[in-house]
Amino acid sequence: MTERDPAAATLGATRRLMWLLVVPMLLLLAVLTMLQWRQLQADARAQLERRVDERAQELSALVRPAIEHVDDLRTMLETLWEAPPDAGPALRLALAPRLVHGRPDGWSLDGASREQREQLGQMWWAPPDGSPPPEVWLRRAQAFLTQARVVHRRTAAFEATWFAGTDLNTSFGYPWVATSRITETLGVPSLTAMAPLRAQATARSRVRLEANPFERARWGPPYTSQLHGALVVSYSAYVFARGEHVGEVSVDVRLDDLQERLARWQDPAGRDWIVDEKFQVLADSRQAPAAPAGAGQGNRVVTLSMQERLPAGLGRAQVEAALRQEGRPLQHDGWVIAAQARANSPWAYVSVVPEAALTARLLPALLPNALIALALLAMFVAGQWLLSRNFVDPALRVLAYLRELSRREDAPAPTVGARWQPWLEAVRETFRRQRELQRRERQQEAFKSAIVDNALAAIVATDPEGRIVEFNPAAEVMFGHRRAEVLGRSVGAVIIPERFRAAHEAGMKRMREGAPARMMGKRVEMAALRADGSELPVEMALWRAQAEGQAHYIASMTDLSARNAAAQQIEQQREALRQSEKLSAMGSLLAGVAHELNNPLAIVMGRASLLEEKCADDAALRGDVQRIREAAERCGRIVRTFLNMARHKPPERRSVQLNDLTRAAAEMLAYTFRSHGIELLLELEADLPEVRADADQIGQVVLNLLVNAQQALAAQEPRAGLVRRVRVATGVEARRENREPRVWLRVSDSGPGIAPALRDKIFEPFFTTKPEGIGTGLGLAVSRALVREHGGQLQLESGTDGATFRLSLPISGERDDATEPGRLGPPDDGPAARLLVVDDEPELADLMRQMLEGAGFEVATAESGAVALELLGEARFDAIVSDLRMPDMDGAALWRAVRERQPALARRMLFVTGDTLSPGAERFLAESRCASLDKPFARDDLVGRVHELLAR
Repeated sequence: MTERDPAAATLGATRRLMWLLVVPMLLLLAVLTMLQWRQLQADARAQLERRVDERAQELSALVRPAIEHVDDLRTMLETLWEAPPDAGPALRLALAPRLVHGRPDGWSLDGASREQREQLGQMWWAPPDGSPPPEVWLRRAQAFLTQARVVHRRTAAFEATWFAGTDLNTSFGYPWVATSRITETLGVPSLTAMAPLRAQATARSRVRLEANPFERARWGPPYTSQLHGALVVSYSAYVFARGEHVGEVSVDVRLDDLQERLARWQDPAGRDWIVDEKFQVLADSRQAPAAPAGAGQGNRVVTLSMQERLPAGLGRAQVEAALRQEGRPLQHDGWVIAAQARANSPWAYVSVVPEAALTARLLPALLPNALIALALLAMFVAGQWLLSRNFVDPALRVLAYLRELSRREDAPAPTVGARWQPWLEAVRETFRRQRELQRRERQQEAFKSAIVDNALAAIVATDPEGRIVEFNPAAEVMFGHRRAEVLGRSVGAVIIPERFRAAHEAGMKRMREGAPARMMGKRVEMAALRADGSELPVEMALWRAQAEGQAHYIASMTDLSARNAAAQQIEQQREALRQSEKLSAMGSLLAGVAHELNNPLAIVMGRASLLEEKCADDAALRGDVQRIREAAERCGRIVRTFLNMARHKPPERRSVQLNDLTRAAAEMLAYTFRSHGIELLLELEADLPEVRADADQIGQVVLNLLVNAQQALAAQEPRAGLVRRVRVATGVEARRENREPRVWLRVSDSGPGIAPALRDKIFEPFFTTKPEGIGTGLGLAVSRALVREHGGQLQLESGTDGATFRLSLPISGERDDATEPGRLGPPDDGPAARLLVVDDEPELADLMRQMLEGAGFEVATAESGAVALELLGEARFDAIVSDLRMPDMDGAALWRAVRERQPALARRMLFVTGDTLSPGAERFLAESRCASLDKPFARDDLVGRVHELLAR
């Protein structure tokens, strides 16, 4: 048998190895391609799901303005129904009789001027007797039309807003539309002839109310608008006054706006729809819904069934199934369906895409994989030939030369290409350097010895038995032993404290037996022993080294005494810093709470000032109101010291049982009462009704009352016959006229009581009768504030031994002393300056409006800076009164926008704020040079600042 050529064997082995590499790589590429295909399909479905989810979210956002608009108008009408405000004679003067063929046909605004139509919209009144509308209806209509006009000017999607009466043949709405067009689209000859249609609509509404009394609003089906004949959907709400159904408010939303949005949203390869809850089509990406033409089509419901527009093979059942999957795609008969609707939206977004279209989009992504596979095959075929020619054969000749050179130094060099010459040189150089390396090894040993001898860390080496074989100079200094004295001795007896030696010996035994070392390769802090018997903290790093076939253990140790002392000092400084930060955070928290009180205090002071003017004829009532105002002003002075702080968490009210809160507080303090020899008696009424309150706040009040009683009794000097007793009782007050039932809690103690001179001060903040270091003086003040927030009372009862505090809470947890503000009198004669009031809190904006209108100014309000800019673009104003801190666009941003548009008006801006002490507010007021007014403020302060502003 002939011996096989080593070169041929190596070449064959190389080829087999290359195929063993390429085949798995091709298989791996195929698997990756299949996984990528699945991932691409999943990504495409996820993208479709995200798109449908985004569109459903946008649809939900589109319906929200309509819902809010109708709810605002309904609330306004129900609030002002009995006594609507007088907005002037504009509507009364513009309303005129309507004639049809020379005969009276009610009243309308058909004859109004273009400016009046833009301002007032349309109102028609057609009772059977032909009488003009009463003044109260004119006021209701004008209030309605004014608010509708503002909303329509900023919402292009709204077609029209209307109010329709139930028992009267009247309607009013915005924008203006000729009554002749209304009668034409409804197919009736006159306004009077609309009475039967109105009666039928009222009857249908009342039938719906009887069937579902809780349905106060609804979305209607698509129908033809009376205004432009376009398709719209209507959102309407019932209006109730005195418990009776008096009319309906509705807003028409144009479907062409939905159609335009759908055209932008649609998938070019599929088809999209927007449908309502009954699967009526509102918008179609391929075939836009069309309104019927011709007379008598107004208010005609248009039926656009989605079933008729779905592709073949799909039906309503598949769409409903897709909706139940909440946006996740559903496959059916070659189509991919995705649909979703938000819970608060009446419309759903439906998208249908052919599976073939999705597949066509994904195939190009797999083309790189196919090209990679072809390139991989070509590369490996060419690589086999190149590897054999340029690497395998020359490498075998070089290896043979290496074997020969190892036998004799004068071995002849083989003939190889130029690229292999460096390898030949490397082989010759290898043998030359071998002797050089031996010399360098000896030199390195000397270097290592020098490093160990001069290292600042103590280095101690031991043999497998734990005997010291190396002890460098740094170890001599650290432990106080001379090297010669410790060589050969056990390391445990030299540097390890006696209490740790048993553990050390056990660890050395485990390592000799082959167990892994627990501390090997780690930095470990431990205690070490000096020659004088004292201990020191060290950081040790242990590693293993092989020497002459034996394992030796080397430890590098650093003295931690100085570092530990520095760390202790740093920790002390860090603790001091934490205490400082706690104090700073507490100050920030208190000031933040004070800042949040500014707005309600401003409302209290303002309302008190207005009420004080109205009580000029009643001296007693005026005195009470004056005391309220003075108290509010005092609070205002106090809270000015607590600015630049964080907000407080709002309370969470729910139904709670006062007896349960009392028992919980009693159980918490039971040990404290017993340890001080105090008897706690609970006399809680059974079946006490629940109250709506914040359990944490009311529980804290009860706990504070019990703690005060315990501390008062504990402070008494022991004497014969002294009885220390706290009695807690609960019950229900007898019903009073014009006041809801209340539950009460009484805490009585047998202590010394409260001196008469101090009874009026105990509820003041920071006032305390306790010794220094016990209490802060805030307990009773905060407790009374919490109780009053719940509409209750906390008071100290008189005529009892000891101290008795009585807490009462209304069952609803709400205040029952709210009063309805009256209207201010008319302004003085003469031209009135026009003011714009901007505040994101409606109550505060309304308060400033009433104050300024009472001073003779003409006032408009805006709930944000953006709305204020819109009003500035539509009307002229002489000055602006604005809050400084508002969401979105704050007062500073509003001032900069006004400065760019109307520089003169920017110099007549007054900023009302409760945060003038913050650095940002100070910098802005210094930059703008505008006037400011701190919250809370009085009416005279506000009016005076405005007069100063207008005098500039």
